Amino acid sequence: MDTHQVESPDMSMTTRRRLIASLLAGGAVVAAAPLFAGHASAADNAAPPHRDAADNAALNACLDRESRMVATYRKAIAGLTENDLIAMTLILDHHIAYAHALKGYLAVEAITPSSAPLASPTGSLAGIARQLATLEDQTATIHTNTIGTIKGLDAATLLASIVTVEARHAAALELIAGASPIAAHATAY
Repeated sequence: MDTHQVESPDMSMTTRRRLIASLLAGGAVVAAAPLFAGHASAADNAAPPHRDAADNAALNACLDRESRMVATYRKAIAGLTENDLIAMTLILDHHIAYAHALKGYLAVEAITPSSAPLASPTGSLAGIARQLATLEDQTATIHTNTIGTIKGLDAATLLASIVTVEARHAAALELIAGASPIAAHATAY
């Protein structure tokens, strides 16, 4: 008989740091996704194209959303200190990497994205975590819906890699906000 222990939302700071680090660990890989996406090979001629100019408008919308997430996290980290600042700066860095990856993919077709934040979260991390989790979840949903419209394999791969990490962000932020680990896990999927 296997037994599993679930930690309560009132985790110690060390446990919280470990949890956040493990949930966010995959974010840096997203910046390299476009480099690896071009190496996939198709087995037949009916395979989707690697790039399609028809995807540019949808990808520019995703770039705009990521740029606005960057602006939101820049506001959010302004009042944080120590471990909370480190954790949220890591998420901010992920969104910066996502925006750069999208801009790099679009190259000369990239728009100048908005720098307006989606929200103005202020206060302690516990106080702003649920609002940020909601934004992460909404952003992941936008990108997931966009994948359904994308024709190019490389663009779909890039967005899918971003969605995966944003789901982890949402789960980690829900835990910080006080959700049970099971509820936070359900939010991420």
